[in-house]
Amino acid sequence: MLAGAASLMNRRVSSWVRRGGILGILVVVLPSAALGWSNHPLCTWQAVAVMPGMAERVVTAETLGSFLGDVSDRLPAALEGEEIWARAHLPFYAPRPDALRFGGTSAVGKDAASLRTGFVQAIRVNEGMMLDLYVQRPPGVGVPAERVLPWSSASVLKSLEDTEAGSLERVREGDVLRVADVVATATNEPDLGLDIGLWADSGSAQGGRYGYGAQPFGNPHLAYGTQAPFHMGFYHESGLVYRAAGYLQRTYPEARIHLFMTLSRFAFAQGHPYWGWRFAGWAIHYVQDLAQPYHARVLPGVGALTMVGIGALDMLGIHGPQVAAVSRVTNRHIVLETYQYRRMSAAYRAHDMDDPLLAALRDTSDDGSLERLGTSSVREIVSAQSAAVADELDAQLVRTFPAADVVAEQPAMTRLVADRMRQVGRDTRAVIRVLDPEGVGR
Repeated sequence: MLAGAASLMNRRVSSWVRRGGILGILVVVLPSAALGWSNHPLCTWQAVAVMPGMAERVVTAETLGSFLGDVSDRLPAALEGEEIWARAHLPFYAPRPDALRFGGTSAVGKDAASLRTGFVQAIRVNEGMMLDLYVQRPPGVGVPAERVLPWSSASVLKSLEDTEAGSLERVREGDVLRVADVVATATNEPDLGLDIGLWADSGSAQGGRYGYGAQPFGNPHLAYGTQAPFHMGFYHESGLVYRAAGYLQRTYPEARIHLFMTLSRFAFAQGHPYWGWRFAGWAIHYVQDLAQPYHARVLPGVGALTMVGIGALDMLGIHGPQVAAVSRVTNRHIVLETYQYRRMSAAYRAHDMDDPLLAALRDTSDDGSLERLGTSSVREIVSAQSAAVADELDAQLVRTFPAADVVAEQPAMTRLVADRMRQVGRDTRAVIRVLDPEGVGR
């Protein structure tokens, strides 16, 4: 009887984890939890402000069509090398189908629209992203009405609560832009839809072509839920969690970071600095996301045995513990991001650059611990540090916001979030030092 009961429990637990368990329901309940930090440019502007000469550096805007038209004969080799690297170094990577290989010599002479389609398919991002020319302006900085970029030209989403549509300023090819603005703007683009609807069960044509397979966790029918496996990296869970839910290892931040850093280097080497900086911003986004503890741990504050036990109880019809756990972790995730966004946005509007969160982003005292982002740094340093403080931060959220009050001043919470921002600043600069062709800040 005991052996039979244990076998039944094992089958039920296995069924639970295949369905996504607590994490799957977490993304279903509140898809905005798939975001890391709210409005990444708020972080990036401050992080790069202290890099020597960055405030004065400028770059000339260039359309994607112009860039691809010039490099279409050389880009295939770079992308093929990247694919070979990913297959060799990322054990849970889903290989890019050969049919999506960028055209090579056959792409030479193609029109801009065809080149763009071939490129976005080759790097497997959402085909609806227009990738137009624009820059985001900080809170409190107005954009003339005639220069406001329509939201649909920047995103496949209907809206994004933490980004004001009127803050996006259209620019033209040939316009001279601050490098800091190009990089900061680009760090928000992955949250505007680059990674939405890419799975075989996403109900999209691209999902059927891209070869990623079924979405490993979350709800494939909710937009933000579909980007979660690209923005979360669960590299530091217990062996029990991986044995029970191996699908949690099918996450793609490392692949995205390496791909976009490769494209950045390529663009710089080919004499296209605008796209070198824009691709750098894309890579930085995922690095910043992994400094968010709720993107580096499945359920902060909940032990592995408890996670499996809660799931097993749910399969037996006892749903209360799972509902409570899901509610707690989602609320805390959103409270953290809301606190970060509201405080930083208010500081920008008030021109309060001494706000502790903004000041932490400019703090270079810990830069020596990660001066240049390496391939192993993503897992061994960036996400490891974030995962290590996840339980502490989760407990502090409970003490600080017992009623989810994200308006009142909370010194203890401010210090804790400032620590996260300090890491975001350090890691942002670590990416730039690797990619910057002029070697500023190295």
